[in-house]
Amino acid sequence: MKKIILLGDSITAGYEEGVTDFRLNEQIEVEFKELEVINAGIPGDTTRGALQRLEAHVLRYQPDVVTVFFGANDVSTIMGISIEEYIANLILIVKQIGEERVILLGVPYCNQNLYQEERGMERLELYNRAAKEIAANYQLPFIELLYIMQEKSNLYLQKDGLHFSRAGYELLGQLINQELKKRKGVENG
Repeated sequence: MKKIILLGDSITAGYEEGVTDFRLNEQIEVEFKELEVINAGIPGDTTRGALQRLEAHVLRYQPDVVTVFFGANDVSTIMGISIEEYIANLILIVKQIGEERVILLGVPYCNQNLYQEERGMERLELYNRAAKEIAANYQLPFIELLYIMQEKSNLYLQKDGLHFSRAGYELLGQLINQELKKRKGVENG
């Protein structure tokens, strides 16, 4: 059985009102019934934390595919992850997992009425551009979320303006599934 690991923060974990429910797994499992989906999303995590837990939460499982989805917390001015560290961390994560296994996701949009100071659009775009450049440099599939989500942020985000709504997870699941369908050896269920 092929194995995919979803590596990320609370958005990957499926966070809603203080509870995680792995709803992203469900979105993938609907189309890929023969795929083992392991969720390695940790609320509050950053690329720095991901590096510390990469062996225990990802590499030891020998996955066929790993989605790498960080940025919501890294971009926060409160977390202290500079753009330079974000880039260096993402590159290390990609290299340790192996480029052939990685699907890289860009930074998600967050409600600018609520997060302008902490996660302003200029900062979101800077971190997103960095992730996109890493994807291009390492020839990784890249999932662009920032601008797609911005168009319908009221639909895709919960009231907190940061975490995904059910519609947001449907969108995210569809985008990941599109990339999985392009990979050889990952069959639909």
